[in-house]
Amino acid sequence: MQKLILNLSAIFAFLGLIACSRGITEEGNSIAEFDLWDGSNGDLQVNMGNGVSGHWFSVNDGNENGSSLIKFPTIEKENLTSDNIKSIVSYCGGVCGTVELGQASDPSAGVGIALAEENSAIDISGWDGICVSYESELSMEGVIGYENGASDDMPTVVFDKTTSGNAVARCAKWSDFKQKSLEKSGTEASKKASSIIFKFIGKAMQTGYFNIKGVSSYKHGVENLDSIEHVTSSKNVVDACLWNGTSNEPGYIVKSGSDDVAEGKWYSYNDREEGGGSLLHWSAEAPSYKSSFEWLTNDELFVGGLSASVALDMGTSSSAYAGVGFTYSSVPVDLSEWGGICVYYRADKEMRVVLAADSLEADYILDASENPVEKCISWKDFSSSGLEKKASDIKFEVRSNENVYNQIKFNIIAVGKYMTDGACFIDSSKLTNQ
Repeated sequence: MQKLILNLSAIFAFLGLIACSRGITEEGNSIAEFDLWDGSNGDLQVNMGNGVSGHWFSVNDGNENGSSLIKFPTIEKENLTSDNIKSIVSYCGGVCGTVELGQASDPSAGVGIALAEENSAIDISGWDGICVSYESELSMEGVIGYENGASDDMPTVVFDKTTSGNAVARCAKWSDFKQKSLEKSGTEASKKASSIIFKFIGKAMQTGYFNIKGVSSYKHGVENLDSIEHVTSSKNVVDACLWNGTSNEPGYIVKSGSDDVAEGKWYSYNDREEGGGSLLHWSAEAPSYKSSFEWLTNDELFVGGLSASVALDMGTSSSAYAGVGFTYSSVPVDLSEWGGICVYYRADKEMRVVLAADSLEADYILDASENPVEKCISWKDFSSSGLEKKASDIKFEVRSNENVYNQIKFNIIAVGKYMTDGACFIDSSKLTNQ
């Protein structure tokens, strides 16, 4: 989810002009442990001690063809720089603006602190972490940009959105910043940091106001800030979306979000083994899957979601059905840690979400929806409980007790673990037309 584009030309031009006068550190220097920045004092630079200054800038998702942006209250431009920050801080008593998320699958925009010049880094491990005083109508990710780090997988922690109009002080240790790959923690990254970024996230086309009022080192903040809240690892949040048909390269693999459970694979199924004649017709150019069970491996099937039309034919069976599903293993797996499931979908007719443990099934009925919608269902909301501890499959099925030859269209767009606010962000511009 860390897909950002820094306004690098403006930042580094500025840093190059003022490096000598503002004392930007060279790689390897440590930073003193005291308050870094206070918007209520009108601070324009981030004071890191020993004559070292950091500088605010803005970021967005433009390098992923996103259109997210921040509208600042006192400037016409959408980019925050050293030349325009004074009026913003004076007006807001902090760095504030309104985030407008675009149509990307992981839309984001934010503000950050440049800690070092281009292609250099500094050691901020002595801070132990960071505290931020802020208000925000959107969730905010704290991101450590570090030397030679992958731009789409920086150590991250999530600062939750706040009650409108109320500022809170929240603190996170570097060890609470996690990567999706888990190859590098925030502790390691803080030893060669290049930036600290506060990135606002949400669903496509969401908007929200924010105001960052102060930033401190963890050591200083926990001793001097009133009523602080401690933020823990965001690993579960980062890994919540397990499969997304609007991502850049969707495929047949479904993540499990657990080191103990192997990756899952998509398949299609129907009632033909039980005397029915139901069939899925794919909108993508792909082979016709007529067998009662078929692994789905054609890459074109997954672009924009698993989009198909169902023709229901009972034949000699008592009911007709067809659908898609995924399985993680030939042996039962424990999915209770998920808490439930979120599915982004649209469908002409109500569908069943089926949690299967071999021949045993528990289900939940999804309402028909003409427009894409995300539904999150806890395991306890299924028709029977306990199957999540020995799950074999999760399926999405259209079923009827009568023949329906007029094809019923559906699209399974994204799937994730249970999260009350949703697990996946989709790029609606990539949805398959039905």
